[in-house]
Amino acid sequence: MATNLVAEVNAALTEYVQEVQDAIDEAAEEAANVTAKELKANSPRREKGRGKGKYARGWKVKKRQQAHLVSYVVYNGSSPGLTHPLEHGHVTRNQYGTYGRVRAIPHIGPAADAGIQRFELAVKARLRK
Repeated sequence: MATNLVAEVNAALTEYVQEVQDAIDEAAEEAANVTAKELKANSPRREKGRGKGKYARGWKVKKRQQAHLVSYVVYNGSSPGLTHPLEHGHVTRNQYGTYGRVRAIPHIGPAADAGIQRFELAVKARLRK
C-alpha cells in the first residue's frame, strides 16, 4: 500500500515538473521572439549608403539546450561588433587629430528589460492555468 502511494506521488510530481518545464520553455521562446522583433523595430538604421538597415535586420534568436536546461539567446548575426559601441557610445577621431565621443543609442537594454518582464508575466500566467 505504501509503495503504491509513493509511486503515485512520484508520478504526479514528475508530471508537474514536466508541465512547469514546458511552460517555462514556451514563455522563454515567446519572450525571445518578441524581444528580437522589438530590437528590429527600434535599432538604429543608417540613413544612406551601403548597408542601409543591415544592423537592424540582423537580430536573431538561437535556442540552446544543455541536458534539461533550455535557454534562448537574442543576438545580432549581421553586425555583432556594433552592438556595444552603439549601445554605449565610443571614441572617435576627426580630421584634425582631436578626439571626441559618439553619443550612445540605448536600444538593447530597454528591449532586454521588457523581454525579462514579459517572460516573468508569461510564466506566472501559464503556471496559474
